[in-house]
This record gives sequence, C-alpha cells and structure tokens, in this order.
Amino acid sequence: MPTLLLAIMTVLGLSGASYAVVRFRRDLDLLRRGARVPGEVVELRPVTFGYGPRTYHPVVRFRTADGREVTATPGRWRQTPLSAAPGPVTVVHEPSRPSRVLVEAPGIGTSSVVVPFVTLLGVSVIVLVVGGAVFLRLS
Repeated sequence: MPTLLLAIMTVLGLSGASYAVVRFRRDLDLLRRGARVPGEVVELRPVTFGYGPRTYHPVVRFRTADGREVTATPGRWRQTPLSAAPGPVTVVHEPSRPSRVLVEAPGIGTSSVVVPFVTLLGVSVIVLVVGGAVFLRLS
C-alpha cells in the first residue's frame, strides 16, 4: 500500500511540475513572438479563492491582423487574474491560433505569467514531498 501511494503521489507531482514548466515556456514564447493588438475587456469572470481581494479573469475582444473579431480569455493558471476592470488592454495572441491569448494590462505587464507558474510548481513539489513523507512514515 505505501508503495502504491508513493507511486500515485510521484506521478501527480511530476506531472504537475512538467505541465507547469511546459506551460510557462509556451507562455514566455507567446509573449516574445505573439502578435500584439489593442483590445478591450468585455467581461470579468470572478475568481473565488475565499478571502482577500476579489480578482477576475478577463474576457477580451480584439481584431486579428486579417480583420477577424475574436473574443477569448487567458483562462485559469495561465495568467494572474486582474484586480479590477483595466479598460483598454493590449492582447498578445498566437497568429495561427488567435484564441490563445495573454493580456498586457496597464500596471500588470507581462510578468503576470510567473505567479501561476510558481503556484503550480509549488503545489506539485508539495505533493511530491508529502508523498515521500507518507511513504517513509508507513514503510
């Protein structure tokens, strides 16, 4: 039983850490090479993490270089949520897949992809450590 628990916790921890690293590298690449266009926040979806300041995942609308209108959101774990409606924003999108976006809002900038990465990586490391501690305790 302890070996099975260790195997499950190890797989979960390593999968989470791998996902965090891959996602972070993709987002940094998008920030470096993505198309930057003006956009606007059309909706704010509340993020509920319990107590503390209310934050939101923005839904943005923008036009691609070929004139298509796109409405998209960075989604959870991609970018730090906004604390309030920032008004006009700069949208960074992948030209071949315009629904893949990041938002450069005034005062937030592009460093907002670091917080989700560190959070996801931290949770993955905790799962690995707890799994190892439980294995050592039970064996």
